[in-house]
Amino acid sequence: MIEPRTLIAQVANTAPWLFRGGAPDAAAGPRQWLGILRAGEPKSESRTDYFALCLAAHFASAATYVPTDVDTKIRRALWREAVGTGELPRMRALALGLVQWDMREVSARIVVVPDVGPVSGHDGERLSVLCGGLVASLEAGDAPGARELEDAIDAELAREARAFERLARARGGELDLLRLAAILTHNAGDVMQGLSGFDDRPLGVAAHERFGELGGERFERYGGAFARAAALYRALLASEGHRNYPLREPRALRSDPALLLPIAPFLDSWGETVARSTVLADADRAEVVTALVEGCRKIPGQAGYQRALAGFDRAFPRGLEAPALTPHYPASVKRALRDAGLRQKLAVKRESFEASCAKRARAILESRLTAPVG
Repeated sequence: MIEPRTLIAQVANTAPWLFRGGAPDAAAGPRQWLGILRAGEPKSESRTDYFALCLAAHFASAATYVPTDVDTKIRRALWREAVGTGELPRMRALALGLVQWDMREVSARIVVVPDVGPVSGHDGERLSVLCGGLVASLEAGDAPGARELEDAIDAELAREARAFERLARARGGELDLLRLAAILTHNAGDVMQGLSGFDDRPLGVAAHERFGELGGERFERYGGAFARAAALYRALLASEGHRNYPLREPRALRSDPALLLPIAPFLDSWGETVARSTVLADADRAEVVTALVEGCRKIPGQAGYQRALAGFDRAFPRGLEAPALTPHYPASVKRALRDAGLRQKLAVKRESFEASCAKRARAILESRLTAPVG
């Protein structure tokens, strides 16, 4: 168990702006998660109150540079402990209410789809919690509760599938389609994490059959949207990852929500934001550049950090090797920034890079390998 005060301190470390100003009036609704965090330690020792705090902490930090490590608690451990107790229905009601929580204050990884709304990795986190609750409800023999959770899972997956189909049909939106492919692929993985909560028990077989391995080649589920999203992800985005460990070092990136990282590899605008931010000193900027250069070295095949460097190079006066920055670079970064191979990649114009990604995405989408069968 992570002590409540420790958990709140971890959120304050990665998203300090959430704790500035007066306490919000957020007992319920879109900002309930912030109200829970700002209220401090729960006044009771109930499992549900601790569950609520873990949910709020994870929600607030999941798309920041240093997420809190409570995944297994909200997907598995706390649900398992609630089986056979009166707290299970309360936890289930709280999990079903997560759909109201608004992630825009704590995430730049959102795709807004016309007639569908915002889709993000936070939806996957919510799905994993719902799946954990589903398995726990099955374990408890609570058929009505399990059905309620199963319906909520199905509704969210169907909504995400509609979002994918909407963008797939509309030419010109391929970049958002790729962003959405990354989201859906990770969300399908979150579903599997939630369903694995009670692996040692013969429960949830039907749920696994219905919701498990959505990124596979079974196109009959949800119109094949998750399978096609996974095909796009594997072909074009898998090297980008989503944890961004190199960017955990520059603490200044945590100071302003405007510096939250969007979905890679489309990071040109983010690099420009870092270059122009008024909350960063030149030493801070140099630390970010250093982390990006190290990320280029440590993560083979990725393009996002290169695009961030390209955006920074365009936006900062005199570019990456400006006199204001170079005194703060280690020798290895100074050498790397003069490397002809890296410079060649940074010289690719944003328009050219993104047009190439869009063209490749459309070709993959229209290939017979990703077309529905039967």
